[in-house]
Amino acid sequence: METLFQNGSQFNLILGSDILSPYFYLILLASLYLSVRLGFPQIRFLFLSLKILTGNMDFKGSKGQLVHSQAFFAGIGSSLLAGSVIGTALAIAYGGIGVLFWIWVMSLLVMPVRFVSSTLAVKFRNQLPSGRYLSGPMYFIEKALRAKWLAVAFSLASLVTVLVFGGIFPFVGLTYLTKEGLSLSGMSGPISLSVILLFIVIGGVRRVGRAASVLAPIGILLFIFGYFSLFSSGMISFFGFVADVTKEAFTIKALQGGGAFGILRALSVSLSTFFLSTETAVGKSSGIAGVVRTDYAAKQGLVSMLASFFEGFIMATMVGYVLYSYGAVNLETILAFPSRILSEGNSVSVILFVISFLCFGVLSLAGWFYSGEQNAFYVFGEKFSNFFRMLFIGSTLGFAYLYVKYGIEVFTFVMHWGYVAAVITSVPLLVSLMLLGKSANLELKKYLSESGARYEIFKDIYLLFLTLLPKNLISKIFGYFSTLKLPRFMMIPILKAFAKAYKINLSEAELEIKEYASLNQFFTRALRAEARIIDSAVNAVVSPTDSKITSFGNINQSTIIQAKGIDYSVKELLGSEKFYPHFTNGKYITFYLSPQDYHRIHSPFAGQILGYYYEPGKLFPVNDLAVLNIRGLFPKNERLITFLQTEYGKIAVIKVGASNVGKIRVTYDNKIVTNNWIRFAKEHHYKDVSIMIDKGSEMGRFEMGSTVILVFENDTIDLTNIQLGDKIQYGTTVGHFKSKKTSLPVKF
Repeated sequence: METLFQNGSQFNLILGSDILSPYFYLILLASLYLSVRLGFPQIRFLFLSLKILTGNMDFKGSKGQLVHSQAFFAGIGSSLLAGSVIGTALAIAYGGIGVLFWIWVMSLLVMPVRFVSSTLAVKFRNQLPSGRYLSGPMYFIEKALRAKWLAVAFSLASLVTVLVFGGIFPFVGLTYLTKEGLSLSGMSGPISLSVILLFIVIGGVRRVGRAASVLAPIGILLFIFGYFSLFSSGMISFFGFVADVTKEAFTIKALQGGGAFGILRALSVSLSTFFLSTETAVGKSSGIAGVVRTDYAAKQGLVSMLASFFEGFIMATMVGYVLYSYGAVNLETILAFPSRILSEGNSVSVILFVISFLCFGVLSLAGWFYSGEQNAFYVFGEKFSNFFRMLFIGSTLGFAYLYVKYGIEVFTFVMHWGYVAAVITSVPLLVSLMLLGKSANLELKKYLSESGARYEIFKDIYLLFLTLLPKNLISKIFGYFSTLKLPRFMMIPILKAFAKAYKINLSEAELEIKEYASLNQFFTRALRAEARIIDSAVNAVVSPTDSKITSFGNINQSTIIQAKGIDYSVKELLGSEKFYPHFTNGKYITFYLSPQDYHRIHSPFAGQILGYYYEPGKLFPVNDLAVLNIRGLFPKNERLITFLQTEYGKIAVIKVGASNVGKIRVTYDNKIVTNNWIRFAKEHHYKDVSIMIDKGSEMGRFEMGSTVILVFENDTIDLTNIQLGDKIQYGTTVGHFKSKKTSLPVKF
């Protein structure tokens, strides 16, 4: 099987293979050094990295402009899909299918390079008075190494790389896709792409992040659908493919004629092609990572590591599997493969496949555009960064026109010089990363020691599993089945089994068990009138639920403790801009309702309902394992907050949704419906009517179990006789108000 190693001149015309080997040896050295220096974080913290990426450990009180997932997808928009495809194809063309094995090995080794780069970008970023963040390798090169000249040299080289490698090269590739895949003639495709790009980048990095959160999932789904619909029928056995890759990795048949040096050359050029195509150590992703909203710099570093994991282990494998199955393993067949796919015409599968590349392509251009702005601002200031924006758009459109007019030679030209510029840019960056490995390691240790991030592996797997599940959909389905009215001979045994499993006290229920027509009716059952005694003391505040007290105490400024080492802000929890300031430095109590408990919610005190705030969100479980490990769990979940004005001060009654909670309902407003298919945050104030409620009166109910949190105004209540883990019933005293502050009803 002839590879490009036997015909290196062809490859050199495309990429310039003579410059690729030095890049490989430098990045290999940096990868080995940083892996050892940091204690192989790519192995120790892989699950933790995935967990951070999913948003489970976000802390919204942190400074920054993007969440971890937005920065991740905006930073690797092209490398995850287009870069992996091109890089894998060219690597196989040069070194044979066996090079895929070494891509896997090298992808594991190179992960700490991205960790260090992104960690340092966050640590050494600048914030302007306007709130805008400036970040990128030039800032940590200047500040940490005290080498302004090296930072300037990097930025100048990076500007060229951004224009050619990050702008013109992918834009010409997208022009090809719009022409061949979507049948858009002339400049209609490039102009359309430019309009979309301008719409995204004019909104700044926040809009880039929002675009990433939309385009990335769409692109991934369309790619997966197109991949399997186009190729599934022609694939060989996957295990046979892996066996062939492993076998070829340790044979020199495909590398004949070069001896030991030939093997090294083949591997270095092949792997360099892949890792340059995926933008490794070029500096783009770290520039975007630097603006992430995070409380520890190392968190984004851990997330950034995953780029190499996805590119090398998932995307490269999928691409290599297709190419090998269809016999595209040399330059001629690989270059012909795109035309082979597009020749199927305007089939739905082809169109969706092309659109997936366009989604990631536009996202890539937006990320490179922002990276170029950062470099232009660093070297020349704000005025030149404005000029750079025009230069970026103008040069991409100009070369797209040349491609439309002159064809593949233009694409080959920009590809060649793009890779040359990327190699030059990577040299000062890789040297700096090795010199600053100690600083990144200190940030990692700080994060692990201060944040309680050393999770047990089984907890990580459990929480990742929870994150990936479509929790809201599952809860809706569960809610639907819980309302089914089965024949009595079926329903009664189900209800009895449920009551026995959770040790439910049936003697307190208002009805006999045989009278409940569905599981939901039984779960939301009323109690007998004499089953609970409400403390009638004038200033006594009572528990709103039958439940277990899982946390309580003082609100420190605006921070509430969720669990040891995990907290969240009152603003995150309450949402309401009007009411949340009232609860600064107040007190709170968290009540957890298990399936055993009575699930109606009662008013903790007599008062006037001022309004409510509804926040659609996730439906994570609220058990101990989730509460102890998911940062800011309660603000992440769906919530319905009732604001209650008493004569002694305000109370926020927060009803938190959870897994398998079909609905949260309230008695004072039948228009409120939670967990709908289409949901929006909503705040409502009752300005034209005074809704009064007595202490102990029903306020609402959970259709299955969850959590209630009471939040009190500052200096209004003394919490009494409650302990963590106490099982209490509604009506039980949990505190006493101090003194009256107002008369009811009140007016807005």
